[in-house]
Amino acid sequence: MSGFRKVIHKPGEVGSYETVYEENPYLRTGVPTRMGTVERLDYTTDVYEDGKTYKKTAFVYLPYCYDKEDKDRKYNVMYFQHGHTCEPAMFAVGGNKPMFDMLFDSGENDPCIIVFITYYFDPMGDAEGRTTTGFIPAGDGWWPGIPANYYKEIVKDLIPAVELKYNTYLTEGTDEAIKATRDHRAFTGYSRGSIWTWRMFHYDFEYFRWFCPTSGGIFCDQVPDMPPARGPMPEIPTDKAVAYVLDPIKKNPDLPFFIYVASGGDMDGPNIRNQVQALTEQPEFSYGPDPKVNNLYYSMSDYYHTDYLIPYYYWNYLKVLFKGI
Repeated sequence: MSGFRKVIHKPGEVGSYETVYEENPYLRTGVPTRMGTVERLDYTTDVYEDGKTYKKTAFVYLPYCYDKEDKDRKYNVMYFQHGHTCEPAMFAVGGNKPMFDMLFDSGENDPCIIVFITYYFDPMGDAEGRTTTGFIPAGDGWWPGIPANYYKEIVKDLIPAVELKYNTYLTEGTDEAIKATRDHRAFTGYSRGSIWTWRMFHYDFEYFRWFCPTSGGIFCDQVPDMPPARGPMPEIPTDKAVAYVLDPIKKNPDLPFFIYVASGGDMDGPNIRNQVQALTEQPEFSYGPDPKVNNLYYSMSDYYHTDYLIPYYYWNYLKVLFKGI
């Protein structure tokens, strides 16, 4: 698995999308010497308009240098939403965790907290149905009768549960405080999680400054047909997709942001490339990898489609996220 030829484009120039994509060399070279820890975090949510309170679980990755007693050192927080059929523990435990240690072990990327989250309500209890079809109750709009209120859960319940427990920039769980600390918060997602990342941009723009949709395009609020017959992903006209992304920007013209889009070169490349190309033609965007002057960037690998390659993409994201604030 190697990245495409490295070509740096000027702001506003996209060309063939052979933009800078860097493979993390450390993922292939042994065991990290400085290892982080992972903690399970349980919380509840009642945002789904059915009178129920759901018990939810996230896993929180703390980098090697994290010290619970050192309250003076604050950490940026990156939330990761997995893809279809997956669950949040897939990176947090077992043999995949060292891949995240490798993001920081070399010292090339600044350590941050990574939170593995899920739109599923019971991914452990529903493991059989989740791993075979992925179609089990979820809060991201892919299940009949459950409103797509996951974006409300993230702000109302998840962010306070995480960021008030750990050493972050959030000091109280009010709506105003969460908005005030958006510079130190990123949302990322892969595949179905990437589709949700675009929704997060649309609905929770005021709460996050950094967005990294990976291998999943802009589908606005549309979803596939539900079981028992799963239909194809809906066709989204480019102008509708662009309008969906521009909506929160126009409502909040003074809020800075950065969208770092990435994808592999097989099943998920062309649709995303066309949408990003259309975004670069809008005056609200400046294309390039420097968040001090740009707010949109795209890198393309030749990787196949799997959540397990997320740490490779993160190696690129972390060279951009939280910079220049």
